[in-house]
Amino acid sequence: MRMKFLNAMFLLLIGLGVFSCNNKSVDVVHTPKETRTKYNFNLDWKFIKENPQDAQNKSFEDSSWSTISCPHTFNDVDTFDDYSLGHHDGEENQWRGTVWYRKHFKLPESDAGKKVFIEFESVRQIADVYINGVHLGQNQTGFIPFGFDLTSHLKFNEDNVIAVKVNNDRGDHFRDNFPLVWNHEHWHPTHGGIYRNVFLHVTDPLHITLPLYDNLETLGTYVYAENISAENAEVTINAEVQNEYAEAKNVTCESKIVNNEGKVVAVASVEKSMAAGEKFTFSATTNVSKPNRWYTRHPYMYSVETVLKVEGEAVDSYSTPLGIRSFEFNKDTGFSNNGEYAKLHGWGQKPTNAWAGLGAALPDWLRDHTFQLMDEAGGNFIRWGHCAGSPAEVAMGDKYGFVNLMPGVSGESEDEGETWDIRIKAFKDMIVYYRNHPSIMIWEGGNWAESEAHYQEILDVINTFDSNGKRLMGNRRADVKNDSEGYVSIEIGTEGWEREYPDLPLIESEYMREEAPRRVWDKHSPDDNFYSHPNIEKNTYKITSEQFAERQVHHWWDKMGRKAYHVGGANWIFSDGTHGGRGQTEVTRASGEVDAVRLPKEAFYALKAMWRPEPQIHIIGHWNYNEGTKKDIFVVSNTAGVKLYVNGKLIGVNKTPKSGYLYTFKNVEWEAGEIKAEGIIDNEVRVTQTKTTAGKPAALKLTPITGPKGWRADGSDIALIDIEVVDAEGRRCPLAKGRVDFTVDGPAIWRGGYNSGKENSTNNLYLDIEAGINRVSVRSLLKSGTVSITATKEGLPSVSIELTSNSVEIENGLTTELPQVFRDVLTEEPMPVYTPEIPEYIPGKTNKSKLFTKFSYTGDGKAMLRTNMHWGKKAYTDMEENYTVVPQYLRGSEYIRTPNSDNRYWARDQLQFIAGVKMHIYVLHDDTVKRPEFLLSDYKDSGDDITVGKVMMSIFHRVAEAGDSIIMAGNSDGDSPKNCRMYTVVGKKYSH
Repeated sequence: MRMKFLNAMFLLLIGLGVFSCNNKSVDVVHTPKETRTKYNFNLDWKFIKENPQDAQNKSFEDSSWSTISCPHTFNDVDTFDDYSLGHHDGEENQWRGTVWYRKHFKLPESDAGKKVFIEFESVRQIADVYINGVHLGQNQTGFIPFGFDLTSHLKFNEDNVIAVKVNNDRGDHFRDNFPLVWNHEHWHPTHGGIYRNVFLHVTDPLHITLPLYDNLETLGTYVYAENISAENAEVTINAEVQNEYAEAKNVTCESKIVNNEGKVVAVASVEKSMAAGEKFTFSATTNVSKPNRWYTRHPYMYSVETVLKVEGEAVDSYSTPLGIRSFEFNKDTGFSNNGEYAKLHGWGQKPTNAWAGLGAALPDWLRDHTFQLMDEAGGNFIRWGHCAGSPAEVAMGDKYGFVNLMPGVSGESEDEGETWDIRIKAFKDMIVYYRNHPSIMIWEGGNWAESEAHYQEILDVINTFDSNGKRLMGNRRADVKNDSEGYVSIEIGTEGWEREYPDLPLIESEYMREEAPRRVWDKHSPDDNFYSHPNIEKNTYKITSEQFAERQVHHWWDKMGRKAYHVGGANWIFSDGTHGGRGQTEVTRASGEVDAVRLPKEAFYALKAMWRPEPQIHIIGHWNYNEGTKKDIFVVSNTAGVKLYVNGKLIGVNKTPKSGYLYTFKNVEWEAGEIKAEGIIDNEVRVTQTKTTAGKPAALKLTPITGPKGWRADGSDIALIDIEVVDAEGRRCPLAKGRVDFTVDGPAIWRGGYNSGKENSTNNLYLDIEAGINRVSVRSLLKSGTVSITATKEGLPSVSIELTSNSVEIENGLTTELPQVFRDVLTEEPMPVYTPEIPEYIPGKTNKSKLFTKFSYTGDGKAMLRTNMHWGKKAYTDMEENYTVVPQYLRGSEYIRTPNSDNRYWARDQLQFIAGVKMHIYVLHDDTVKRPEFLLSDYKDSGDDITVGKVMMSIFHRVAEAGDSIIMAGNSDGDSPKNCRMYTVVGKKYSH
């Protein structure tokens, strides 16, 4: 049968004028011949934060403009400097408007007669691109790569000018920000600019196209593996080739599969005569014997080097990433990778990746640094919210083993008209660009439910451009409409409490959305402008770093970890940013495991102690307290038990953790010295952690962090400097705070750092230490040299450090030195050393309510569906308050038991369900709280009241038809009495 198939394919290819030599297996070191040039186009741009007339023209005078390099954002000086507005609103006090970038460059004579393309990895938000005064086009996505063909507009031996007009303005409210609803600080800080990389690609007129569908409408390569086993994998390579010569060419398209060690392991070759101007997709299939498969714990990568040859000479080549893997998302058993079970745990992350003092303009190695931290903490999953991650970061998902849930662009709405047109086109552009990355296993169609017609469009795009990817598709909040049935193939859940699609696998997109700043240890430690802050009562969350770390354990295990069927999920969010904070004591949304300069919180180490496969243990907090302090000590460990010691004395043994991993030791008395925790499995100590009492502050310590090739003088590279307060033995003083002043001398721009609880703390030559440490940054110039930085703090000797920026060779505006990232990071992790007992899961057991279908609740607490409402039934999940006198028409109803702890929490979609039948819906509302908009618009006050405990609640009513989508926002937006009550919901089948 196999031979008949090959013979048929041979005859078909002969008919097409194509001949394929497949299945060559070799084992030689691969040394590719350079056939195309990729210029780093980031360096030496001119910039002005104005909108001058005629700035697109080649002759425009720009010598007085600032000199910058990309990545660049013009909001690095006005972000992280205002207190959060609360109410889930992002930082809005940022400069917005139209700016211009211009870059002068000359191409060498050797590039004459070749094709030249420019690639922008993205620009925020609207980019109009010109070459020598000619308008090439516009891109509005803000997050998706795009490009243009410059060839016909270029001059050789004279100046060329690329000009980019950039606008980052937006409407006042994201719902009304038509058409670019995602261009709003509610989702992403409005960091405008060319904030990602720019490249020039110079190719032969006969070339493999670039995967830039926007404007160019080219597809590049498409590589995928099928029939994968430990013994063999079939790899198919499709390469779109353009012949832009004026005559036909006899072309050989040869693809070599190169392993991680640089050896060629398979070759496929195809031949065809291409007519002048023809575009053709070459396709060949070959086999990789005994493939090293891509696992989240061992992300082995190949590359496919595709070479075009004419008369035996290579004229063009292109490298495509390849990860050979199979995967399954199963509704009953969760996720498996190459047949091996794996629980997915990781983070949501904003694709702006905002950094205090830098905005969104990060060199690639800093993005890599963030991935290294996520990898250190045991992550293997990332959900980009709510727009696509950058090319560098998706490649990092490949190399660090992070399953990607990848969107295009969206806000949180079902969009129509021009907005939908932009979104679906961006989705197409995104899939073409990223479809070769093995880490992407789920395409996210959007951040809200779509119409049936839109779902069909989404699937049509996937089936057209990723027909062999076998990836799943889902929309977050797809459950708000029945139109999703038959289209989504995975449930992208919200807060993980209940599954809403019994026949689909479930992955969580946003859990643990609480907030706590790094600087606030616990309630037994000195306050650092948190509980004493004048805005503290406006905060939705008033929790310490210790409480935040504890809750990480509860949320993870109770929502996802203990559920055998649950794939896992994304902790919302990895790094603090200015997007939608609910804490008005902070200049960030402090929901990250690291702060806005990537310094870890205690929650980071708590997750590491759960998620890493090796034995782990972490004592939450420090060991510097006042005499007489007694407090509960919390230890997180992935072992079966924990022993705790103070100064060598055994305090206790705990083998009964809460939520799988959290070991509590009550009322431990502090003693100066050390506290030690031992993690045990089968009565054997497998891991130990000791924390020691630090002495009095004695010195400052400066520690530099640079990229793998050092600090580059390219005009945009960053050097980080950690500033710590240490005792006489060099130990960090965990309670140290207070101001540090800096002086800087040499070729650099000071970017500084920030203080999480102070306004206007960025970009200054001073800042406060927080919990013993803070971090600052300096940006390089195009001039190399040595930079001296001195730090001074009252009562301590000053300390200095020297950093040297290394020159980057640039000629006529061009360099071939590409942005640096960390390489050779491949490791193989073991299987988890120990997993707490998981309750037995019985497939098919689902919620049987016929009224509240696809029920979900996105608050911090847990809501539950209950039946047969009558007196004595518990009203809340977290309070001992019962219904007493219940109106006759409510008796026997189904009802939702909500958590009263969410009485001041707000989310647009906090409670949602679809009416399974025509039904009465009653909302019981505490009128000491302002009546929310959904209640006023959709419900009528019945005039009846009900007493819950000592609180009188009004009864509101509406009738819902079968299939109606019911969405209720939060009880209040934070501006309500402390002791108010959360609303509750009752449903009854309609009978008259």
